[in-house]
Amino acid sequence: MQKHHLTKINSLALIVTLSTSLVSCKKQPDEHHFSNFTGTRGCVIEQLTNQPYDEFQFQGVSPNHQWLAYAWTNGEDTEGNPIRGANLLNLLTGEQQALPQPINNSGSFSADGKLLTGAQNTADERTDIYEHNLESGEFKIIAANPAWDFLSSYSPDGQSILFNSARSGNYEIYLYARNTESLQQLTNFTGYDANAEFSPDGSKIIFNRMLSQREEGGYDFDIYTYEMATKQETRLTLTPYEESYPSWAPDGQTFVFSSDINQQPELRNLYLMHPNGNTIQLTGGDWKDSYAYWTRDGRYIYFNSDRNGNSDIYRLQMNGLECITPG
Repeated sequence: MQKHHLTKINSLALIVTLSTSLVSCKKQPDEHHFSNFTGTRGCVIEQLTNQPYDEFQFQGVSPNHQWLAYAWTNGEDTEGNPIRGANLLNLLTGEQQALPQPINNSGSFSADGKLLTGAQNTADERTDIYEHNLESGEFKIIAANPAWDFLSSYSPDGQSILFNSARSGNYEIYLYARNTESLQQLTNFTGYDANAEFSPDGSKIIFNRMLSQREEGGYDFDIYTYEMATKQETRLTLTPYEESYPSWAPDGQTFVFSSDINQQPELRNLYLMHPNGNTIQLTGGDWKDSYAYWTRDGRYIYFNSDRNGNSDIYRLQMNGLECITPG
């Protein structure tokens, strides 16, 4: 198995680099030109990673759009434990930096770019939620629990962390208040609620819910919203197939999601749904496109895909609510 291509860097040097470039939101030079191709639906797609092992992100773009936090898994050590790590990809230069241990899973940035949260793999192969201060280097576990915790991200105001947990016996969505260290359970369903994301204005979250297992294989997932003020849930999709991994457009009304509506379980493509319920297919093919993240400036939709065998990270170029096509 090929070793990972990054050189370990001094953690102090990483902190200095990030504190001067990640937090700054000044105008950046032209972005790095990643290899691109035209997808089967006519959209221009860029491939950002291409190692012979799995690489993946979850809402991993920094607020100044300079960095992508992502994780990788590269085989096993001599004792059979997975070899994991996490990196920062500079979207302006294409250069990469290894995040310091114990971060070994993908992370999401706070709105000011100073903090990173994600799921840390534990010795007993669970995951805990971490918060990493990119300026001071401080690393801490939040809301620790023996159950699985995963898929964390910040609220737009940076005061709360949204994440999934199985601590109730079911997979539910929780909100952690950073100033009081208090925890609030948002959903209460006997199935599986996951992949939650705040709307840009912080008034609601979007998430997917598993309702049942299909007889022909696969699962029935639908997408819901949860209003923070009223605690009201609204179901947005109604098919008997899987609609999952939703992410808001900057307008807070439209969203991108994955679906196997073509009736091929385990194979998913990306779709866009407008407020009126109309959908547009963005990608197509016999692979799994998932964990889409629509950047707050609206320019890109990042996603993971196994279209080349391993899980790699890609992005769609967007112009408003339409993908950019060649020419």
